[in-house]
Amino acid sequence: MEKNKTRTYFKYAIGEIILVVIGILIALQINNWNENRKNSIEEKAMLESLLENLNVAKKQSESLILDENTLKTGLIQILGIDANQRKNITVAITDSIFNSTTWDLQSDKPTFNTYINLKNTNKLSLIKDKKINNKFTDLEFSLNKLNDILEDRLNVHQIRIDDILENEINFIPLVKSNIPNVNIDNELPNDYNQILDNKRIRNLLGMKLTFTQDVINFRENLDVEIKTLILLIETELDN
Repeated sequence: MEKNKTRTYFKYAIGEIILVVIGILIALQINNWNENRKNSIEEKAMLESLLENLNVAKKQSESLILDENTLKTGLIQILGIDANQRKNITVAITDSIFNSTTWDLQSDKPTFNTYINLKNTNKLSLIKDKKINNKFTDLEFSLNKLNDILEDRLNVHQIRIDDILENEINFIPLVKSNIPNVNIDNELPNDYNQILDNKRIRNLLGMKLTFTQDVINFRENLDVEIKTLILLIETELDN
């Protein structure tokens, strides 16, 4: 101060402060870059895992839709209401056909374990593409709607349609389709054409057919959501 160097020391102090601030800003920038890099790596791994799960779910979905359409075709056949079938043609109804159309019921759904796990751990926020997040919301909505209609069909089936197999027919011949080595020679055969003339039975199987078509529609909607998500994720990974 005696040599009038106050201004010089002040400038030096300001310079030191500026250097410290710059150092802090550089450190923060590097830290942010590292965090963004780690998040990008984790996001890519998540997307790859989701894509793998969705491809499995797509195969499950396609298989389940095929099963539903097989059931629908069988119900139309035994009810004799095929629009392409010629009039006055009686369809031969075997034990195995009657068993599969009345007894069978598909209640499985495609599995989305990866999405559920990521959602439960709050990691979906790492996915930057909002279209993907929104489409997963649509997927979950479609899955819930499918689950509702499956439960409705199952309730009707358990309460009403199983009653046909219990009270209206001789069920033992139908066992042979699942257990081929049983002997049913002494069992009274079922006249399925006569059984299906019963208004109550026809109506119950008609209800099952209607529910099955509803299930097919919801399964196909879910299938579209799955395939749309696969395309979105593949595009994001390519980018």
